[in-house]
Amino acid sequence: MRTVQDPRADKGLMAWRGEPLVAHACRTLRTQGADALWISANRHVDDYAAYGAVLRDDPGQADCGPLAGVLAGLKHSRSPWLLTLPVDVVHCPADLGARLSAAARPGQPAYARTPDGPHPLCLMAHRDLADGLQAFLESGGRQVQGWLRSCDAVAVDFPDAGALVNLNTPEDWARWR
Repeated sequence: MRTVQDPRADKGLMAWRGEPLVAHACRTLRTQGADALWISANRHVDDYAAYGAVLRDDPGQADCGPLAGVLAGLKHSRSPWLLTLPVDVVHCPADLGARLSAAARPGQPAYARTPDGPHPLCLMAHRDLADGLQAFLESGGRQVQGWLRSCDAVAVDFPDAGALVNLNTPEDWARWR
């Protein structure tokens, strides 16, 4: 495992509380009711495979950021719905998946929002959105919030600012150790 200070670090493999972030994310998704797990990864695929099935981005979306992973998940989903969780989210409400599921519709995904702002990749999306997301990426779109606006996504409010904790900065890592 690499540390937060290692510039070569792949965030999902960085250790938090004794385990790589990917292990925490997989456990969280299982508690949210996920019956199948896919890990979106394009590097260190063998390392990630120890935690679940790995989905790589389609070659045409190699530079499309996290939306390429969402698209891969939507295309591979056997279920009509896909719940996504960024690997750096280390704390979320027990009812995240249920509340996002209740708000989402086939043409309208739902994402989490706290008083600190949107968490656009804490997302419930129907697989029918795959074609529209692919068109968005092919037109040069890369911003998750831009795609969400384009399909009138529903924000699901979680009033507690600490409801969703993600480790984005060294300060976040220090605070949540």
